[in-house]
Amino acid sequence: MRFQISLFYVGILSIITGSIGAGIILSESSKSANSFLLENLEANNIPVKIQGDGIGYYLISSDSYQNDILAKVIDPHGNTLDIRKITNKVTVDYFHFEHGDQVTLEVTNLSDKPVNITATIGDTRVQEIMFPAVLIFAGALILVFSGYRKLKNYIIEQPDENKS
Repeated sequence: MRFQISLFYVGILSIITGSIGAGIILSESSKSANSFLLENLEANNIPVKIQGDGIGYYLISSDSYQNDILAKVIDPHGNTLDIRKITNKVTVDYFHFEHGDQVTLEVTNLSDKPVNITATIGDTRVQEIMFPAVLIFAGALILVFSGYRKLKNYIIEQPDENKS
């Protein structure tokens, strides 16, 4: 007895396996989150310990749509890895780090009114997530190819109109 698995199922399994792997890697990554109220010209820091070199991220969300917030990512030596002025409700930004140490997200309210802020900073672990990303991409290509093979058989040529 021979058991055949279609390309569609192989593609779906590849995408599911890659997604689960990426989820596990991202859930184990180092990150730090905090919620706080910032008064006018007040600042708050959120530190996180990172390993090696790679790409980090920060997510800042607030309760109002018109903000004037300054976000800086600083390494332990005082070097600025990223600086951005935020004027919208939710912002995600990425920064590159080249050493394994602690980085700090410094959030400063530059507006005249107090702002409730939720901030998260962490490591994307981009080197470790490459294999699950390749699995997801390969699964998507297999799905497209299997769909093309199925639809290729259903293409029917339409006859030309009779010219009288």
